[in-house]
Amino acid sequence: MPSSAQKGLHNPAVLCYRNSLLQALLHSPKLVNWLRSYHRVGARTSCATPCVACRLLSVFNSYWGSSSKDLRVATKELDRAFILAGWQNGRSGRQEDPEEQLVWLAKVLSEQLPTNQFSAFEAISRFTLNSNTKCSSCGYLSVNKGEIEGTLSIDLRPKIKNGTIADYLKPYFSYWVEDFKCDRCSSRSPKQRNRMICHQPDTLVIQLKRFGWDGRKDNSPIPFSSNLSLNQYRNEGNTYDCEYELTAVICHIGVMNSGHYICRAKGPDKRWMKFDDLKVSEMTIEQAVHPGTRNGWTPYLLFYQRTVKDLPR
Repeated sequence: MPSSAQKGLHNPAVLCYRNSLLQALLHSPKLVNWLRSYHRVGARTSCATPCVACRLLSVFNSYWGSSSKDLRVATKELDRAFILAGWQNGRSGRQEDPEEQLVWLAKVLSEQLPTNQFSAFEAISRFTLNSNTKCSSCGYLSVNKGEIEGTLSIDLRPKIKNGTIADYLKPYFSYWVEDFKCDRCSSRSPKQRNRMICHQPDTLVIQLKRFGWDGRKDNSPIPFSSNLSLNQYRNEGNTYDCEYELTAVICHIGVMNSGHYICRAKGPDKRWMKFDDLKVSEMTIEQAVHPGTRNGWTPYLLFYQRTVKDLPR
């Protein structure tokens, strides 16, 4: 994938959320390789209904190897496939959300792809977690195995003084649950639940939950770095490294129902670029990991790539 191939994406209306998501996916090598390996051109040329994976592959191939004109055609075809699959752009006059479209996209792929192709997608994009919940009354440990998680959605409340992304991840993996009935003593007292990673994806997406149920946006700067380790959250017996390197950041400016999305992404040559629809400009790694400002751009989705292969230590 030559870095010179990187392009901006046309925004005919209010598709900045889609453009930022596509740029992040286009700069996720494992996802690109999965689509090219498992959904090759010619394998599904006679789809009765336009297949979203086929259209997505056309966008990937046009982006990295064709002209901007070909890319514009490919993105139009992808939008049509999205609509036919049920995506509704601009519902009730609200601005769409790239994380919501990412979740929807995974659902559509699960419905349209053969089992072996989607299983490969899940393996590179989903966590498998075990959790245990300890009763504070009798000490009984309730265990739940095989929970599947895609995006790690991180609460920004309550606030953590000088908290970084690593600090805000801790309550995701260890937290208290209310009104959970103990299987042994039937107590409904608060109980501590711990989540442990059994399988780690190659592509990690973290959502900073900035948009509240009340329609307000949390603009708090949250420091994060280009490297992230989740090794401390591995399940006993999981000896595979869980180290990640940042590949893309989707940022938002504005309020919940009105604003703009851009993407900062790292190319094959390790240079960082800012993608604002058709506008493309180079940036430094320091700018890429900027935690945001209360009145400016705020990071919303963080895309990471696992840095080691599945080799036991």
